[in-house]
Amino acid sequence: MMYMFQQKWFAIVIFFIFAVTVAGFPHPIEAQDAIQLIDQSWESDFNQSVTFSAEASSSAEITEADLFYRVVGQLATSRNDSDFTPGTTVNASYTIDLTDPGNYQPPGTELEYWWKFVDADGNELKTEPEVLFYEDDRHDWQYLENDRLTLAWYTGGDSFGKTLFERANEALDTLEADFGASIENPIKIFIYGDQEALLDAMSAGAQEWTGGAAYTDYGVVVIGIRPVQLEWGLNAMTHEMSHLVIHQATDNPFGGGSTLPRWLDEGIAVYNENRDELDDNFKALFERAVANDNLMTLRTLSSPFPSDTIQANLAYGQSGAVVKFMADTYGSDAMAELLAIFAEGALYDEALEQSIGLNMDQLDNAFRESLDLPPLPGIESGSEPAEVDEVEEATIAEEPVSAEMDENVTEPADEAEVDAAEAEAAEEVEEDVAPAAEEPAAAAESSGPLSALPCFAGLLTALALVGTLFGWRAVQ
Repeated sequence: MMYMFQQKWFAIVIFFIFAVTVAGFPHPIEAQDAIQLIDQSWESDFNQSVTFSAEASSSAEITEADLFYRVVGQLATSRNDSDFTPGTTVNASYTIDLTDPGNYQPPGTELEYWWKFVDADGNELKTEPEVLFYEDDRHDWQYLENDRLTLAWYTGGDSFGKTLFERANEALDTLEADFGASIENPIKIFIYGDQEALLDAMSAGAQEWTGGAAYTDYGVVVIGIRPVQLEWGLNAMTHEMSHLVIHQATDNPFGGGSTLPRWLDEGIAVYNENRDELDDNFKALFERAVANDNLMTLRTLSSPFPSDTIQANLAYGQSGAVVKFMADTYGSDAMAELLAIFAEGALYDEALEQSIGLNMDQLDNAFRESLDLPPLPGIESGSEPAEVDEVEEATIAEEPVSAEMDENVTEPADEAEVDAAEAEAAEEVEEDVAPAAEEPAAAAESSGPLSALPCFAGLLTALALVGTLFGWRAVQ
């Protein structure tokens, strides 16, 4: 027993001596971050530039300093080499040139950004993401907001802004009640005092007749509304914001709102302006086409709308009438299911058949029957839908269309102007500009993702010109 006791004490003494000996030898201190961020900041000059700056230091020479940024809520990220002089302490900066249409950011954009530094020893530092709110600080904005939307304006007084805000909320209610399309990410609406101020806030490529734009990737609508144009402005704003909501409701990896047939996307926006009847600009053309049995097929309207002014307005009016027919005939549950199926990336006929039990041709004939028109030649109620490729070729032959933007202009425009806008838009990707021409997708290395839906809102200048020439009544 005594022997075992002595062994234990001997082990304890040996351990103590070893611990003291080891403690006496130099050993490495727990490493701190080799690269330290000293400061960072940003500043903007609206529609000109956004400049990011950062200061960092390290025990070794810092050899890389990159800025990353992306639109909040989007995955696409832009990586950019900053300007700096390598050293143990660096001052890095990067400027987004907003005068380049490819770099355009609409007011209300929220950009998430961060820095990455690398030194000669291979140490890296990635800063915590920060968010900047990019706004047009040239105006003294007033704001009304709730958990669904923010509306900003600077002319017209309190009642002007309140009227627009109430109408915007009514539009959201209609989309949810009739189509099951509830807002997921709050939207922002910026009301400029007139068209000139709006154009000054848009990219350099914006057409002079542009009246508004919906930027779907940003959740932003910009529109120019003078107080005396309030009635027009209410409809145009409703139309544009409808596209944002539908885009959110049908967002999917296959293209989101761009997966909808054009007549459905535009038809919902037109319907949401006035659930009871078509706008006067569309009603007369639509009724005349019905009387002459001269409607376009839904497959034709699934592609970009015609460039001809009269045919384009008929396309809007007919699309709105079709959506109203569907809402009245099949109900809100079927319409909500239709959008939900499109959100899964379904094809046109697949989505229609699953939600209302008809393919596109059968829906076309059902709509025509409601107008006391004969069925389409060669299409029976149970016929198989045409192949997509065949339809697109036939559409090009039937109507003067162009490979244009995701959304169209809202108000009638001079035919030559509309044609030019759509020809320019043919070079764009699925996300577009409001008819702001030459608004390309973001460059991979130097700009963030960009998307704008051109649409109905605007063309007041052109409409007034057409009205003067042809005796049409322009909305003022």
